[in-house]
Amino acid sequence: MTSSAPALSTDRTAATRDRALTAARDSILEIGATRTTMVEVARRSGVGRTTLYRHWPDITALFADLLTRELTAVVERVDPALTGSALPGSALPDSAPGDADELVRLLCTFADEVRTDPLLDAFRRHESEMLSEYVFHRLGTSQRRLIDVLRGLLAQAVASDPRLAGRDADRTATMLFLAVQGLVLSAPLADPPLDPSTWRTELNLLIRGYLGL
Repeated sequence: MTSSAPALSTDRTAATRDRALTAARDSILEIGATRTTMVEVARRSGVGRTTLYRHWPDITALFADLLTRELTAVVERVDPALTGSALPGSALPDSAPGDADELVRLLCTFADEVRTDPLLDAFRRHESEMLSEYVFHRLGTSQRRLIDVLRGLLAQAVASDPRLAGRDADRTATMLFLAVQGLVLSAPLADPPLDPSTWRTELNLLIRGYLGL
């Protein structure tokens, strides 16, 4: 008989991590990231500090996992079929869009969701020092996963849409991600004259222009 203990242990571990991440998210939205400490997460989640430190060496590592979870949730809101493809080594679903116009729509929708996501907005507006690590120095896990998803969508679009013939999916995905990331992070600085509706319209034109559509 096969024991179910390992599976139960994995489930408990996942539940513990999720509870801690949810507590951290609630804390950031309520009192800010600067005041959200491992002690505060332990208090809110009911997870002991010793257990927290077994999962994350410090609060910065916990925040990084929280951002990855949040961005994965944004991908799911944009298109649930793409959620699995945000994981390393996962293939795009058969339902993934192959048309360049649909690709632009998805990218604009994703950018808009990130721009208005309350947690990401809190980091962008008030914790720019932390975000600068992933803007100026290195790509984080969530950023690399998003580039992978975008690369797969582009490869599919290049194969099916003659307007994208000759495009290198890897280079194009990386450039598009960096451009859109910068625009999302800077969005509050441009309002006015770019109110949310105008911002999205201009983003659509910018992406389409870069892709030559």
